[in-house]
Amino acid sequence: MDNLQNFDKTIVKLAKTYQIPPLEWEDIAQELRLHLWENREKYNPDKGSYDNWAYINCKNKIKDLAKYYKRNNRTTLSLEKLQEDGLEI
Repeated sequence: MDNLQNFDKTIVKLAKTYQIPPLEWEDIAQELRLHLWENREKYNPDKGSYDNWAYINCKNKIKDLAKYYKRNNRTTLSLEKLQEDGLEI
């Protein structure tokens, strides 16, 4: 749990950086926390640091959320915009 708590500042920063209508940044942050918590047993310290693992997982989750809301809610979110903002796809 300590790893997740220590990584929370990065979660908040990521959540505030990427806008996924209709989600608020708090909703995105909570989705990221939940995703990391549900996948915590997949972290292998022999393969790298927790922060790197968590960051990659958060970026992938943001990409999945963006695709989901674009597909299901027909929002104006553009993956190109996310790429311009720094999301690697």
